Amino acid sequence: MLRSEVQSKTGLTRKAIEYYEEKGIIKPQKLDNGYKDYSENDCELLAHVSTLRKIGMSVSEIKEVLHCGSAALVSMLRKKQYQLDIEERKSAILELIVKGEDQKKIHEKLQQLEKEETIYEKLQSAFPGFFGQLFFLAYQPFLDEPIRKNGEEAYAQYIRFLDALPPFKVTKEEQEYIDKSSSFFDRAGIKELHKNKINAIANMELWLEENKGSISQYEAYKKSEEYQNSPLKQVQDKLQNYMIENNYYEVAIPLIRAFSKSYDAYYQQLIKANDTYVKMSS
Repeated sequence: MLRSEVQSKTGLTRKAIEYYEEKGIIKPQKLDNGYKDYSENDCELLAHVSTLRKIGMSVSEIKEVLHCGSAALVSMLRKKQYQLDIEERKSAILELIVKGEDQKKIHEKLQQLEKEETIYEKLQSAFPGFFGQLFFLAYQPFLDEPIRKNGEEAYAQYIRFLDALPPFKVTKEEQEYIDKSSSFFDRAGIKELHKNKINAIANMELWLEENKGSISQYEAYKKSEEYQNSPLKQVQDKLQNYMIENNYYEVAIPLIRAFSKSYDAYYQQLIKANDTYVKMSS
């Protein structure tokens, strides 16, 4: 069927249908005359996606549901219920503060709540603002887990290490660039970005073969005058020099691996993928 028929059946706009095509959720056939032929399955899939979007699910979550089925839905339901429970408990603490309850009672409830926070939530609380954005964005998908008992000391050392670092100085223009750039990404988008990176690392040879063109374009862009004079290059260089000068990679990375099980697994895959890349490039 034509796109106009799909629009009529699903109530979706043309742009919405094109968006879900770009995301790989549906893959209509292209006819010889240039038009796209949508199947009944495409139509049903779009209707299902539309329903899931209306209840607040992100595209990355929807793709996970389509790939894993009901198991993913159950997992997401539990996550949403957990988030609602946390919000209700935060509201209850706020109500105690408003009522002027005893500080000891409030502190006890806060301590209990903090025990259940993810590593990412704890770090964002400890280091608010752009410092946290710069340091934790790259690790965010690996920090959505609570701290394990055997990782508590490594986490405490990481906090002390970051807190003792000298100020990371940026110009006003660089600060504005960081704020503007970080505002474009929601947590779901960042998670999707890292998921693609993890998948690439899991099968580096296949990924390199499938993305030859994109890699060449990216390498050409990195050498271009536009990139060399961009705020992105300035911030990246400044941050990298800052990390090298303060031994960040030698001190922080082992600590993150110690308190984040998922990052440790990713890091080990990264080493293997890098070896594969070096062999293929030589």
